[in-house]
Amino acid sequence: MAWLIPLALAGLLIQQVSVFYGITNTMEQGELLEANITDFRIKQIAAQTNGYVDLQFLDSTGAERKERLSLHAQHASRLIGANTVEIRYLAGTAYDIVIVKTFEYHRSTVLVNLGVILLSLLVMIPVSIWASRYARRRAAETEAPGGGELRLEFENQPAGKA
Repeated sequence: MAWLIPLALAGLLIQQVSVFYGITNTMEQGELLEANITDFRIKQIAAQTNGYVDLQFLDSTGAERKERLSLHAQHASRLIGANTVEIRYLAGTAYDIVIVKTFEYHRSTVLVNLGVILLSLLVMIPVSIWASRYARRRAAETEAPGGGELRLEFENQPAGKA
């Protein structure tokens, strides 16, 4: 059980590394296009503020594309009042659209996430090692002598007494 948190953190680390390389690859290799903003919403749910932007653009083959991108509030705030936005588009990738105006902020956010996850892993791995050893030691101490069955004290009491 003590290893579930480091395991989850490792999964998050892999996901954030994937995001970092995905957006960087699209920014470096994607074609530069201009997209029309057809819808833009920022919504607040409880303590979270996020939004989305609907983009419409023509790709290099001339095909019309319509995409909806989810945005964190800080990303979305950079687009308020804009009718068009420059994007980098790389078809067939996990992160096929990068908004040029928000790229640096998005990239730095992912780098901060990576730092926090790595720090958390550095803390949680020793804690997990300690917790595992402690649990094994406690389990060995509570084993019944001679390999017999361990009986709890309340099981030996007559019925009606608790």
